[in-house]
Amino acid sequence: MFIQIPEGLDTKVCVLGSNVLAEVPAVAKQLWPGMQPVIVADENTWAAAGKQVMEYLVQAGLNPAEPFIYPAHPVMHADYKYVPALVEIVKGKLPIAVGSGTVNDLVKRSHFEAGCKGYMCVATACSVDGYTSFGAAITVNGFKKTLECPAPLAILADSAVLASAPMDMTASGYADLCAKVVAGADWHIADILGPTPMDAKAWGMVQTNLREWVGSPEALAKGDLKALAGLFNGLAATGFAMQYYRESRPASGAEHLFSHVWEMDNLSVNGENPSHGFKVAIGTLISTRLMEWAFAHSKADIEAICAKAKEISVAERSAQIDHHLLGTPIYDSVKKVCIGKLLTGDALKARRQDMIDNWDAMKARVMDQILPYAEMERRFKVLGCPTKPEEIGLDEAELRRGIFVAAMIRNRYTILDLLFELGLLEQAIDDVVKMWGM
Repeated sequence: MFIQIPEGLDTKVCVLGSNVLAEVPAVAKQLWPGMQPVIVADENTWAAAGKQVMEYLVQAGLNPAEPFIYPAHPVMHADYKYVPALVEIVKGKLPIAVGSGTVNDLVKRSHFEAGCKGYMCVATACSVDGYTSFGAAITVNGFKKTLECPAPLAILADSAVLASAPMDMTASGYADLCAKVVAGADWHIADILGPTPMDAKAWGMVQTNLREWVGSPEALAKGDLKALAGLFNGLAATGFAMQYYRESRPASGAEHLFSHVWEMDNLSVNGENPSHGFKVAIGTLISTRLMEWAFAHSKADIEAICAKAKEISVAERSAQIDHHLLGTPIYDSVKKVCIGKLLTGDALKARRQDMIDNWDAMKARVMDQILPYAEMERRFKVLGCPTKPEEIGLDEAELRRGIFVAAMIRNRYTILDLLFELGLLEQAIDDVVKMWGM
């Protein structure tokens, strides 16, 4: 089936269904007439779909170039160091990314730098929302960034290929989609307090059908194709929202900031780095808990808290940044962002008064948006997503640091900024740690 794409986006074709791999040559001829295709994959995705796509391209007389295949082990991540070589491989050709997160992001950025006339993505798992998103999630000098580049011109997903993907990849995609629940709550907070007004179109692309898309973890665990199609549709829709909005706000809040910190810290379990979606799962649970904790306070509580809350000076905040990040590659950029968004004096007083005035409205919107912690945890367990910090390699110190540093690294208003400006962030972190018995 053709997935409906909003007008004005980079992506022109998005197809999900049976025997879709056979459609690759026709789409290539339609959108890239006369261009020589080159497949980029890793050993796993080559076996899952790349080899068959190659055969279809040859049969169609498209004379594909020698495929470029990354090793399956050790597990590779989308690091900018791989981009320059890939630019030379795809230059002047039709790049076909056969894979999910890493392969797609590397091709997405490389085709942009090479000046290609778009690229095609053949999805191999429901593991990420980045297939259809504007920009590529690339690690540059140890820091995860969203680098400018258009989304694929065409995305093709064969249901049989998606269904044959390892369950942990489907679980990772499910967690990434569930993250939009708390990301939406963060946007409610930013909308009410003013830093980022809501965009109704972007909001609707992600949130209108979100409850339906994440409502069947049991069916996904059984390999139900309808549930799998819903998951892929949800991930695609969030990517389209990012294309439209030209930023990741519609799909990303504090839960992704935690993930960015942990990616920089190179977390591992038994020598393997947890997937992006699994880190986001823990981040989603933390965000949920922080929101439940914050909005358990009444408006009167917040008035009393604001009356007593200290103001963090620029010097004090700088010392905190130095303590956690001095000597790291991201120190300068984070310090600029963190100090830039620090409110002091009359600006902080005004923000706190806005919080008091809008507390009940904010509480109602946030609590209506999120799923209860216990329910989110239950759904993750159904699919084998991690639900405890140690399952992604976090000990207590790393957990505390990750939450605290996540409040520093981006100029994106979230529950972390609200708690920090109220002087409650460290108390809230204590609650999270206590909840997990760490």
